[in-house]
Amino acid sequence: MIESPSDKVPAVKPTPTLIIFVLALLAAGPAVATESRVDRQAKLDATCETARQKKLTPMREQFVRECVANKELPGEKECTAFYADYGNRMGNRAALFYDLPACVTAFEYNQSSRSSN
Repeated sequence: MIESPSDKVPAVKPTPTLIIFVLALLAAGPAVATESRVDRQAKLDATCETARQKKLTPMREQFVRECVANKELPGEKECTAFYADYGNRMGNRAALFYDLPACVTAFEYNQSSRSSN
């Protein structure tokens, strides 16, 4: 019988060090996956917030201009402070523009982690 090169390869015997190494890798897997998922969610949330601010900034500026023009408050500084949180959640008022595609993506990604647990 002719021996092939694969017949001469010695069998690898599991050593305690090898077993510990493999177990450590298996234990670290979920932690690494969780961390990358958290990082991804943070990026999606930041993208959503950037998209929201793009829509809200011109609206806030318009409200400040109208406030100053109509002398609703003593000055521009006060008008700016008054409208600084426009579009965010306040009391029973819902936040604006969470229906933007970037925000929907962030929300759905967040929900997918809850349904997979």
